[in-house]
Amino acid sequence: MAASHVWVSELQALVEGDELALPSSQLYIEESKTWAAQRNLNPKVLVRPKSVERLSQVLAYLNDSSLDFAVRSGGVGSSSAKDVLISLAAFNGFEFDSHTETITVGAGQTWGEADQKLEKDGPGYAALSARCTFVGVGGSTIAGGISWASSEFGLASDPQNLLDAQVVTNDGRVLWASKEPELLWAIRGGGGGFAGRFTHTLRVHKYTSSIYTGSIIFPNDSLAELAKAVSDFTRRTRDPKMAMHVFCLDLAHAALTGQNPAAGIMIVVYDANGEAHGRSDEGFGWALGVKGAVDKTRTMTFAKANRQQDNLRVAMGMTNSWMSGATIPNLDEEIIFRSWKWFNELLAKDPRQSAGAFVLIEVMQTPAFSSISSRQDTAWPHTANRHILQLGTGSFPGSPESDALSLKALAEAPFEISPTHTKADYIPNFINSFNDIEAIFGENYPLLKEIKKKYDPHGRLGGHFA
Repeated sequence: MAASHVWVSELQALVEGDELALPSSQLYIEESKTWAAQRNLNPKVLVRPKSVERLSQVLAYLNDSSLDFAVRSGGVGSSSAKDVLISLAAFNGFEFDSHTETITVGAGQTWGEADQKLEKDGPGYAALSARCTFVGVGGSTIAGGISWASSEFGLASDPQNLLDAQVVTNDGRVLWASKEPELLWAIRGGGGGFAGRFTHTLRVHKYTSSIYTGSIIFPNDSLAELAKAVSDFTRRTRDPKMAMHVFCLDLAHAALTGQNPAAGIMIVVYDANGEAHGRSDEGFGWALGVKGAVDKTRTMTFAKANRQQDNLRVAMGMTNSWMSGATIPNLDEEIIFRSWKWFNELLAKDPRQSAGAFVLIEVMQTPAFSSISSRQDTAWPHTANRHILQLGTGSFPGSPESDALSLKALAEAPFEISPTHTKADYIPNFINSFNDIEAIFGENYPLLKEIKKKYDPHGRLGGHFA
């Protein structure tokens, strides 16, 4: 390859020998994976700089070239390119400051790695880390950043939590984004299309180490009883220490992710008040009392709570998959019934969808999306809605018909399930080709376009505003 592509030799001259990997290497295989198989463009080379200077040189070189390139942090965002993929995995530094209650964390590591380091260096603190350990710090933080603790402290990208980011601009400059406030503003929820970020400074919060959490599994015939109980819970509960996920389980998807194949319903409960409260009537005692409930809850630390869905990582790169994060104002029984109807009808129409289709209703408390004072405080203007309707579609590669159905079904689903849904009602991750970017970012969209043009005039870093 080096002989047939002059630019490979030119790139190699900018980095150390082990910082450029070809498709035959294990490093390339591991760090070029995408969550969605169809998003993997099989880059010709992977570049993994270990220093800011070399990252700067590589970005400046690529910006002045005609090569297709992308920047990847953790990987679940499915960043890829036809020519060059830059991996930030070597930027895995971590520093906890007890005086300022902050962490300075490299953007190339996963939240599982960052959580582990914080448990060691800053026991008694928690970051607004993702609820799956394999999610990257860099990508999730700038796309909202939802955490189990968001109902108490807001989103990871909110100004009180994302304090600063060290970036490399396309022309090779290295700076802290706070020196150019419009850039920092754009990064807070606007995604990664403005500059290459390699370090974040984040607020951490004093937090309990005794969280009542885990899954409760129900048979399918409990749906009516459970739907009413979940709806009642969301109406009466405003405790920011409590949250819940409601899943639709399917035989094939469970088997794919290494779980016992058992169709049914699962909720994951979360109560930072502790186990006694969690099992009480004020907590999740109502769920434990549903007929057929299988209790798999217990007390654990915040970092361990984030590891509960680690089995899902085995699905990375296995299916052509699409995901969407719609927001909904409230959660009543009918929304739950319509969600399950959508899921079952999709699988009946195309059984191949059992490999990728899912329903996940994320029950949040109001402060999660309302912890900023103005819609102009961050790039994403937040929402008055309270909960998230996360949906997935997909199948194993090889069927264009299934792929077309995946995208069509995902685009139509929120409108079928939630009567009040509009094209603006999405969180800023999982954005797809059918989404209306201007509607999602609302009144902030024109300024984001201007900032994009300033920092990436030729749209080389991609993103939503090219």
